[in-house]
Amino acid sequence: MKELNIKVILLQIFGMIFLINGILQLRFYTVSEKIIWAETHSQYQHSQYWNKLLPTNEGIFNFWPSVYVWIFLGSLIGICILAFVNWKSKLSSLNTIIVAIVLYILLRLKFFRKEMISQLFRPVRTFCSDDFGTQCLIEGVIFTFIGVTILYLSVIQIYLNSKKLS
Repeated sequence: MKELNIKVILLQIFGMIFLINGILQLRFYTVSEKIIWAETHSQYQHSQYWNKLLPTNEGIFNFWPSVYVWIFLGSLIGICILAFVNWKSKLSSLNTIIVAIVLYILLRLKFFRKEMISQLFRPVRTFCSDDFGTQCLIEGVIFTFIGVTILYLSVIQIYLNSKKLS
């Protein structure tokens, strides 16, 4: 096992942010019709209007908890990928633990719910399509791919250097 590598940890945090944001955008794609409908009909406060698309109040109140479940699942998938990549590269398991702690802090600060990374790429997203669902799908696939690629590339140089030394 090697010691901590701060550059790898920072790259992995960056990759995890993209991965989780990509999975979250894919979740938004699955409920894009409800989001569009809620945005266009938010001025109506009567339940008869809301019952057209969301038949129960549970549909309205379970949206954000389900988003947190998807953020958690994205984190879990990313940490599993991260642990495997770090293990194959013979990096310290502390790298994975530090990344997990930083992600937990970002989750508690509602970093992913505020969609800070998505806002930076909003012009690209709107250039690709005018439909909100398609925008979320494109952004979700691209962000997930970027996140997994960054996680892989964060340790590939260390892995290649260790092969040369052997």
